[in-house]
Amino acid sequence: MRAVLCDRFGSYQDLVLSEVPSPALAEGSVRIAVHFASVSYAISLMVAGTYQRKMTPPFVPGTEVSGVITECGPGVNDLKVGDRVAAIVDCGAFSEEVVIDRATVYPVPESVPLEQAVALPLSFGTATTALKRAGELADKTVLVTGAGGALGQAAVQVASLLGARVIAMASSPEKLGAALKVGASEGIDYSTGDVVKKVKSLTEGRGADVVFDPVGGEVFASLIRATAVEGTILSLGFASGKIPAAPVNLLLVKNIGLLGVNFSEYVGWGKEDRRHQFSDEIQSMMRWLFQSAAEGKIRLATPELFRFEQVTEAIDQVVQRRAVGKVALRIR
Repeated sequence: MRAVLCDRFGSYQDLVLSEVPSPALAEGSVRIAVHFASVSYAISLMVAGTYQRKMTPPFVPGTEVSGVITECGPGVNDLKVGDRVAAIVDCGAFSEEVVIDRATVYPVPESVPLEQAVALPLSFGTATTALKRAGELADKTVLVTGAGGALGQAAVQVASLLGARVIAMASSPEKLGAALKVGASEGIDYSTGDVVKKVKSLTEGRGADVVFDPVGGEVFASLIRATAVEGTILSLGFASGKIPAAPVNLLLVKNIGLLGVNFSEYVGWGKEDRRHQFSDEIQSMMRWLFQSAAEGKIRLATPELFRFEQVTEAIDQVVQRRAVGKVALRIR
């Protein structure tokens, strides 16, 4: 089968399509004919060998697919050949076939196109897990940074669905426009002006009850100042490339909770593989998300699609922060 092979750590610009053997089917797993595979910033780190979860070359990168089941292994009784699914995979998404444990495979309703379904598991799963950790959101104000990206747009939609008022933060008018289209009430371009002043002016001086931050970097200290007393900050990553140092004194005087959220822990990517421990909970969440998408409560936009052969261009689109929303490869 054709696949993108990383034969040594280095630049994603060196990735090329290769012929590799099809993966063997294991007990409790399914084989999926991949139609679409999502592209994320983390891919560039994985092939460079700098990601928190280390692969051993040679390996096929990519961690999220949508497609059709072509084979079920022993012990898989609730899925069948021909089922349309999306899946979170350990690696190997950039290939014509993947084999993955049934625990992280999620049925896709007929009304949800596969090219849209690929955008749901990781981004919406991460956003939902984080926001529900922040507690009841009805009538709360949620500030979302990086709101033009795939994870940020997912957070905007899930927070809105859970009853929150959402303020979107992004680095350009185009990205803010995308966030406003999917449910944000207001937008802030954090490349222009005082973030704290803008948030306070939109919240009658109170600040945001919950801050959803996958960006980190230099703006993080401003986010703490823009958080309401007894608010919550959700830290989900560092898309800015810089890990911030939290001014703990501000957390203390405002009784602010700072929560790190690592969705990987729930899908088998932690220090221990605990995907089966959380499988029922995550499967239930995915059913709710896909049903919400089927009912139009969540708008799954078609990703910016690249041909299989354009894998380096696709990754570059994300790394250079030109993408608005999700980027994906069309495998077949």
